[in-house]
Amino acid sequence: MIVFIYGTTAEAIKLAPIMRRLDDRGVAYQQWVTFQHTDALRAAMPELGLRGPDRVIADGWRGRPLKRPIQMVGWMATVGGWAIRHLGALRRAPRGGVVIVHGDTMTTVLGTFIGRLAGVPVAHVEAGLRSGDWRHPFPEELDRRIVGRLAAIHYAPTPETAANLAGRSNVIVTQGNTVKDAVRDSAARGLRTDASSSPYGLVLLHRFEFISNPQLVVETLRTLNDHTPVDLRVVVDSYSRDAIERVIGEHGLSRLTPTAKQEHAAFVASLQGAQLVVTDSGGVQEESAVFGIPTLIHRMATERSEGLGTSALLSHWDQDVVRRFLADADTRRAAADAESASPSDIIVEDLIARGFAGTV
Repeated sequence: MIVFIYGTTAEAIKLAPIMRRLDDRGVAYQQWVTFQHTDALRAAMPELGLRGPDRVIADGWRGRPLKRPIQMVGWMATVGGWAIRHLGALRRAPRGGVVIVHGDTMTTVLGTFIGRLAGVPVAHVEAGLRSGDWRHPFPEELDRRIVGRLAAIHYAPTPETAANLAGRSNVIVTQGNTVKDAVRDSAARGLRTDASSSPYGLVLLHRFEFISNPQLVVETLRTLNDHTPVDLRVVVDSYSRDAIERVIGEHGLSRLTPTAKQEHAAFVASLQGAQLVVTDSGGVQEESAVFGIPTLIHRMATERSEGLGTSALLSHWDQDVVRRFLADADTRRAAADAESASPSDIIVEDLIARGFAGTV
């Protein structure tokens, strides 16, 4: 049996192409969901073509999104309690299964522990990414290192990420991240933004280390407002909305317009129409690189190489870098990635070759 353990919207977006391909092949699998993201993930699942979860490991913090560290602790305790209660049943399950986790979230780590405790091999999708500094991004860099030591199968996007797993067995290069398939699948739906709208850029800044730094939020949004060549749509979610909207309102940042988070296909359409992107999201960095869109990665460090050196620039939270990017963003536009390889196809073929594929 193949079991996907995930809990965030980004994980669902990047695992959905694998699940859709398993569906096409008639291969059975289950989804065990922690709802590290609650409402956003529930809304995303049907849009991504995912059925409801087979098991609900946890439901955020008492059914609400995790916004504070103490809530994360409570959620982790819930996941741990679930694992203890179900460990006997997991160990009695038929052999020959695999637990699949993705990326670098706390769900990734906890899902890996669940698989190991149950005596089931764990396959890590998007394996081997490293920033080289355990503090940035935190805790994601630590999460990846932990899972890298515990997983049995490592699906690494590139030869460079595979090299970070030197000494590990079962390292498979997938020729990119599955987000490439997610973006292509969404783009294939043919949604387009209003061609008559004025030129715009997209801003998505939501990471805890950014939102929890009020001075950085103010400095960044003021720099964007004062130096942008186009009006900016600032995508907000339940985690970033209060901080972002408060600064925009208090400082009269007229070129920044808060915009509600969209379903993935609609977001991809907005992304295709954007003149530039400013983000601290690794997933959006990858998605922008597929289309060659000029992108500022507003972080201290990134473990991802997509776009760097061509369409993307890392800011290190330096406002001078932000201003420089805005001044010459047009020069960074690159050719769209027309590479034909499908990372999800490579993963599915490997799972089947290893004998993990039961039929529906």
